[in-house]
Amino acid sequence: MSRRAIQGGGPERAISITLISIFVVTDTIYHALTDNSFSTHQVDIFHASNDLLAGVLLILIALYANRIYPMWIASFQLLATLAHVARELADQISPIAYVIMVSVPSYFQIGILAGGVFLHARRRRRFGRYRDWRPGVGTHGWIHVLSTIGHKT
Repeated sequence: MSRRAIQGGGPERAISITLISIFVVTDTIYHALTDNSFSTHQVDIFHASNDLLAGVLLILIALYANRIYPMWIASFQLLATLAHVARELADQISPIAYVIMVSVPSYFQIGILAGGVFLHARRRRRFGRYRDWRPGVGTHGWIHVLSTIGHKT
């Protein structure tokens, strides 16, 4: 099996970059610059914004990817984003429930992404190369940039 197949195709890299850049890099920088921790008693604007941005990016990736599982990852991100809305609308939501609603979907996302990389490697081994993106969208714009990350020319 080639190293390239194990790394994943364009959608796998795009999802990984989105999750790492938004939830690891920006969150680490934010908490290093401020002394704020995750607020459970009110909507945490920074984390809600991060979840919304990740949701938009993951939905766009899911719409253009030539895979089914990115839709599941985007759906779990939508659940995490809507948890912030629920917290704002209902003050009686317990802080523990808020933390669970915001954080648990990420564990499913990581598991689904791992399964997607595994299935991609298996498909590459069985059938050879196949398209990463739906026809007509893989050769221009941000999809092209995301799909070429990690390519060695």
